[in-house]
Amino acid sequence: MLKIIQKYKQYDKLLYNFLFLSIIQIVEMFVPLIIFRILIDVVGVEKFGLLNLVIAFVVYFQILIDYGFNNSATRQISLNKGREVRLNIIINKVISAKIYLLIFSFIIFSLIVFSLPSFKENWGIYFLYFGVTIGYTFSPSWYYQGIQNMKSYMFTNIIVKISSLVIIILIIKEENDFWLVPLVLSLSQIIIAIVTFSLLFLNTSYRFKLLSPNKIYKELNEGKYFFLSELQATLFTNTNILILGFFSSLTNVAYFTSADKLSRCIRNIQIPLSNALYPHLSIEINKDPIKGLKQINKITLVGLSILISSSIIIGYFGEKIIILIFSKDMIEATRVFQILLLIPIFSFVDSMYGKQILLNLKKDKIFFNIFLFSSIFCLLLSCILSYKYNIIGTAIAVVIGQGILAILMFFYAQKIVYGKS
Repeated sequence: MLKIIQKYKQYDKLLYNFLFLSIIQIVEMFVPLIIFRILIDVVGVEKFGLLNLVIAFVVYFQILIDYGFNNSATRQISLNKGREVRLNIIINKVISAKIYLLIFSFIIFSLIVFSLPSFKENWGIYFLYFGVTIGYTFSPSWYYQGIQNMKSYMFTNIIVKISSLVIIILIIKEENDFWLVPLVLSLSQIIIAIVTFSLLFLNTSYRFKLLSPNKIYKELNEGKYFFLSELQATLFTNTNILILGFFSSLTNVAYFTSADKLSRCIRNIQIPLSNALYPHLSIEINKDPIKGLKQINKITLVGLSILISSSIIIGYFGEKIIILIFSKDMIEATRVFQILLLIPIFSFVDSMYGKQILLNLKKDKIFFNIFLFSSIFCLLLSCILSYKYNIIGTAIAVVIGQGILAILMFFYAQKIVYGKS
């Protein structure tokens, strides 16, 4: 019995990290859904579509500011645990890099918003929601993931996100109150950043010093493939929303984003597992790649059986789920939702073999090239199908693109580890 306890005790941190990440993910899944329901009922489908268009645009700047640090910095932190001086250097480089990227992002963001007539018309909403990127700049979630201690970050995230939900429920009473939504969402992300950033330096011996741009070049170079891959990953959803907004109406954007949000909720169930495993497998896979791949194969088989059976059941009750969560006004999103239920299945395979194998073995360039090919193919297909078949065409393009991505990640993971096709 003692041997069994000792055997599994080494996984305590991994299990706790998985638990905390799961709780955060649940909050981040359900709070937006409740907010969406309120918006549809109070401000209408069109304004709801506008907000989702704004979110889809701002996400690109969130990705630019993050620059793949949630992967590259997490990997560095996990591999340097216990080396305080080295960790302090990594922290300063990452935060400094994100500050410079925030400044650059704001300039580019402003130029685009005031250059495009459709954006300029609603410039206030765009700038109010841009505050979210400030929160992401100073949020050190990558550090807490790296040391496998998400407890303080989790509690802060939950308290602030639930508080923001309550505030939105209390203050959004009519269509004219719409502008308050992006303001509250931005402030909530900024508060999370302030608290977790402060805790990082109050509870440790680390000291923050803004480094000059030339000193963070190596850090940016280290994370470039993570950044480019995450940027391209948005092409499967966010760019498709922008393309749909170009070819169709804000109402159709609302239908697509509602269906996409629900499919993402199912897809995001596997994110806590993936994020919790990442720093742990970063060490294990580099020690014994074949053993690590065999572990991932087992995890993937179990995960796929759960996801496939769940997707079939959820798809069968798709219309009732859409009405329950979003109201009868969004019933047109049902077919799109049923198509997008394939995304969580493909995304799980992509995460297991791309992130856990290719990235942990530092095959960043292969990882990037797979994303590049899949993203370009998805983008071109989306332009064609969105024009011909509207939201159904967009959904089909996203699914095909994600399917190709998953197949290629699986194939190259096996090929690299075993050295054969």
